[in-house]
Amino acid sequence: MSSLERLPPDQRAVLALVLQRGRSYDEIASLLAIDRAAVRDRALAALDALGPSEPHVPPGRRALITDYLLGQLPSRVRDETREHLANTPSERAWARVLASELTPLTDKPLPEIPSGPISAAPEPAAAPEPAAEPAAAPEPAATPEPAAIAGPAAAPEPAATPKADPKPPGPKPAARARSRGGGGILLAIAAVILIAVIVAIVANSGGSSPKKTGTTPRTTTGAKTTTTTAKTPSYHVVAEISLKPASKSSKAAGVAEIVTEGKATGVIVAADHLTPNTKHNAYAVWLSNPGGPSKLLGYVSPAVSKNGDLKTTGPLPSNVASYKEILITLETTTDTKTPGPTVLAGPLSLSG
Repeated sequence: MSSLERLPPDQRAVLALVLQRGRSYDEIASLLAIDRAAVRDRALAALDALGPSEPHVPPGRRALITDYLLGQLPSRVRDETREHLANTPSERAWARVLASELTPLTDKPLPEIPSGPISAAPEPAAAPEPAAEPAAAPEPAATPEPAAIAGPAAAPEPAATPKADPKPPGPKPAARARSRGGGGILLAIAAVILIAVIVAIVANSGGSSPKKTGTTPRTTTGAKTTTTTAKTPSYHVVAEISLKPASKSSKAAGVAEIVTEGKATGVIVAADHLTPNTKHNAYAVWLSNPGGPSKLLGYVSPAVSKNGDLKTTGPLPSNVASYKEILITLETTTDTKTPGPTVLAGPLSLSG
């Protein structure tokens, strides 16, 4: 078993989100509604476990090197840390061990570990200034040319008529969502399964305190469809739910998958043919009981663009079985207590 595989699942998950998905500590904290410090603590614990058992590097410096290797430092602190690595052999050696352990997790190069002290290059000597040349004789005044004859003023161009956005392209409507091997929606589902499981693992691990969100809702974040060579964690699909439009004239269609990893449960949602978001609205995912209580899982971020596609993931509460429906709504406020206009809906069943 490799060193990475011996790490606790929540620490492996944080490393995967940072190195494979390009997430920052702040983004992971927002995604999971936990403190940023709790995310960083997992990263520090993971790299302490991967490094030499008796490091000759103070804890504060190890923390800075961890943030440096994971790309989490502002530019000024990053440059100072790199310079300190260059001039401190013990820190440089510790960082090289960590880099060799982290490399299998990412297909992008890690931040540079200098090979030795950085010496400033000597500045080239300034070239002597040439001797001043004698002042040139004044040129004779130019004979003025006749002025050009001005024609009539050009008429201003009419303002361009704004064109309506074309209908967003996307997969076929709901009636064909399961054709051709599952259609575009299920392909999108497959692309975000890894991050959904990671979200569920980290959100359900201990040792973190909930983040106070105030009027800003916590978001379920859309996953990037990037290619990765990492192994997909084992998971179990509990249910696959077809999400149908609330309006008969709508071409929107969606699929939600309920997945579990150990005791953690998460949801993966993908939809197409949705109306693009404006600056004044956002899509949200809810658990609901018709005529009864509802629970906001989060607002969808990033927003739906002109292609009309929505992809998002997030953890589910422990009482998910008490709800009967899963909804996608269109919201215009950030502190909504009840679902807004329903765009897509499907029956929530945890039995396949």
